[in-house]
Amino acid sequence: MSFQIIVHEQDSILEVVYPERPSAADVADYLAKVRPIIEQFGGPWSALVDQSQLRLLGREFVPQMASLNAFAQLKGMQRSARVVSDAASGLQAWRMTKQALLTIPTSTFDNRKDAMAWLKDPES
Repeated sequence: MSFQIIVHEQDSILEVVYPERPSAADVADYLAKVRPIIEQFGGPWSALVDQSQLRLLGREFVPQMASLNAFAQLKGMQRSARVVSDAASGLQAWRMTKQALLTIPTSTFDNRKDAMAWLKDPES
């Protein structure tokens, strides 16, 4: 399985579901597909990154994902919610966020429902 990309146009939310063990080909394909989608938002939007299935993301991919996050912020990303399954995946998500030097609100959740609710309610 590769990355799943879902655009929730009504809510201006880009949802990405990570595979269990992304390969170099998976990451390259994802980066090629998601950048044009980010460019098309043309205004404020939010990201829901579901890493609950992710078991291993090679260290060599972390700079690429951090760069993508920085690019996304420059292109209007206003909030970023991560869904993780355990402390190890939460730490990995935190590292990517830190390396991207994000200044937007970010939060980590253990389920998709709470993450989506947080993204839809800017007052939370």
